[in-house]
Amino acid sequence: MRSNKHRGAVAALASFFTASAVAAPLAFVTNQGASTVSVLDLGTQKTLATLAVGRKPAGVAIDRRRHFVFVTAPDSHEVSVIDAARLAVVKSLPAGDNPLGIAADPVRDRLYVADFYAKRVIAFDTTTLTQTYTLVTGETPAGIAVSPSGDRLAVANRDDDTLTFFDAEMRQALTTIKVGHAPFGVNYAPDGARLFVANVKSGDVSVVDAHAMTELYKVKVGEYPYASALDPKRDRLFVTNQQAGTVSVVDLGERKEIARIPVDDYPEGIGYARDSGLIYVASWFGNSLSAIDPATLEVKTTLPCGDGSRAFGDFILQ
Repeated sequence: MRSNKHRGAVAALASFFTASAVAAPLAFVTNQGASTVSVLDLGTQKTLATLAVGRKPAGVAIDRRRHFVFVTAPDSHEVSVIDAARLAVVKSLPAGDNPLGIAADPVRDRLYVADFYAKRVIAFDTTTLTQTYTLVTGETPAGIAVSPSGDRLAVANRDDDTLTFFDAEMRQALTTIKVGHAPFGVNYAPDGARLFVANVKSGDVSVVDAHAMTELYKVKVGEYPYASALDPKRDRLFVTNQQAGTVSVVDLGERKEIARIPVDDYPEGIGYARDSGLIYVASWFGNSLSAIDPATLEVKTTLPCGDGSRAFGDFILQ
């Protein structure tokens, strides 16, 4: 029989490895063509795991409080739940007709999923992993984002050219504003003061006052902007131009595009890694994840992923 001392040592060792896995800077990249998620260690630039998920995965969100990664699978109408410590899929949640955009509340135990063709957002309780309620949106809700304080939810309604704000506590719409043509990716600045919306068909990005819930201005970028990520150190916005194979760099102080960086074909998901200060871009047709140095505006490295890398949403765990 094992001694209590031995069992305690094993438990401590397991706890150490679990904490280490969760603390590492990891990228969870959805591969739509392969129906998998590539888990990449951004420090070592190695693939740690390739996980089978639902069919044609696209959106991804991270619950850092519970160390879950959630992945939408539009073709199988579900959300796959990944345990970030174990790097294993632990559950599948039915999630409407066509789940796409997804976001985790950083404060409350909630997950929000945009049901693309049903004009609604489905809310889940992340403690029980069960559906709790729905919110009515505009036409074809795509990207969604929760404010850093968790008090507001923003939803891009692609076919209405609008952005809807919801009060996350009261579970009701606050206002709907006009943005550019076919808004898709949405993300908040870390301080919650601004919101950025990539407008696919008008080729621009809307910069929104998140408190006043009004559009401040638009900036023209490349062809078919899909999503964006903010470099808070330089106050620059990096925008994936899906059909141009580039990333636009927007100086928010000057309110203009200052550079375009070539990356692999059909860049979509994009995120900022706080620890390294790098911008990571997933390319759908390139099956890859590229790292951009925001200081030099050059691609430092490109890592292979699976077929059809999208990573739409919050995909970097650090």
